[in-house]
Amino acid sequence: MMIRAALFSILLLGGCGVISLNEQEDLSPVADVQPSYDFQDTYMIKAYETAATRATNKMLDDTADIYEVVPKPKLYIKDIVKNSPNLPDGFHTARRAIKEIAGKSGTYVVVKDMNEADYLLDSSISEFNSAGLPAILFRMSLNDKTDQPIKAWNVVIRQLSEDQSWW
Repeated sequence: MMIRAALFSILLLGGCGVISLNEQEDLSPVADVQPSYDFQDTYMIKAYETAATRATNKMLDDTADIYEVVPKPKLYIKDIVKNSPNLPDGFHTARRAIKEIAGKSGTYVVVKDMNEADYLLDSSISEFNSAGLPAILFRMSLNDKTDQPIKAWNVVIRQLSEDQSWW
């Protein structure tokens, strides 16, 4: 994923240089080119997906005693709650990653109706600063069918200052 982000950055910044050359404008250093807001949103959406993937894998590692039964327990994945108004949308990628990992792992049967579920999966995303750089906190909680927490996991993803990717 880091390689893809680096290549995307090279293509984006390289393309800006070509446009300047063709237009015969005063050339400024490539480092002065600031990524657009859409570029930042793309990184954030990938950060949501990365955080959700890490949290889901932790959940699967820690809940073997719950899902190693026959029949497989039914899991309902709630909508992700955004706790910070400044975060861009794009949580669908995180929810999709959770569904794919939990459903295709053969551990839980992911259901669409909360009333059918044996367990509920709650997730939220918050933003904060870590050492002066943006970071997000992805919280995931496995709850019983009465929505009482059983286990919880936190994943922090920080933005790198070099290329503004999230890890």
